[in-house]
Amino acid sequence: MLVVLLGGCMSINRTRRGMSIPPGHVIFSFDDGPNVHEDTTARLLDVLKKYEIRAMFALLGENAEHSPELVRRIRDEGHYIINHGYCDKWAVSMENGEFRENLRRGAAAISAALGEEPSPRLYRPQGGYFRKQHRRIWREEGYVMVAGTIRVFDAVIDSAEKNKVRRRIVRAIAEHRGGMILLHDARDSHFRMERALEEYPGGEFNRSWIPEVTEEIIVRLLEKGYRLNGFDILELLNIES
Repeated sequence: MLVVLLGGCMSINRTRRGMSIPPGHVIFSFDDGPNVHEDTTARLLDVLKKYEIRAMFALLGENAEHSPELVRRIRDEGHYIINHGYCDKWAVSMENGEFRENLRRGAAAISAALGEEPSPRLYRPQGGYFRKQHRRIWREEGYVMVAGTIRVFDAVIDSAEKNKVRRRIVRAIAEHRGGMILLHDARDSHFRMERALEEYPGGEFNRSWIPEVTEEIIVRLLEKGYRLNGFDILELLNIES
């Protein structure tokens, strides 16, 4: 089934040059949050604040409804919010009507949590893949899609392999001379996470190690001279605010 779905689809993967990110610059982005389990998103925000780093958070509408205070904190601390759709169903598996409705419901949930509509209107497809016709739909809805350049598929890795995630990201950043990192501070909707954590508390749905690994990545990249702060992400990506 997965092969059939992905056969004619598009990916969010881009190159650093393709995203117009200058050499030596690194942007952090985090998908599927916000996540209250073991204060994962809150601790991640603490790490980013410590190093004065602005990041991008691709939020699921379901999770925004569950944790509106974290959505507001993300905004209030200067990070950019991306609509990641409402539910944890992969975008590539949606027909056009369902895709548009999922996009709108995600926007409504995030706006309700914030008390205002996010600006600019940013979107990242859930699952990292989408159908060609989806691009027309999000553009009609006024969105700009936010891609990524460094993906190590951490969402399917548990804490036992967290050091592998750190090594892969640092190595990829060196190879590509910067880029946008994509990590997951949550895994799918909080409903699904709760069920999975009850069955396997230390499994891949446990994202509590992400703040620690993110700080380790930050420290190593700063030591190597990469620029992680002091620039405006939207200006870097040529996105109008």
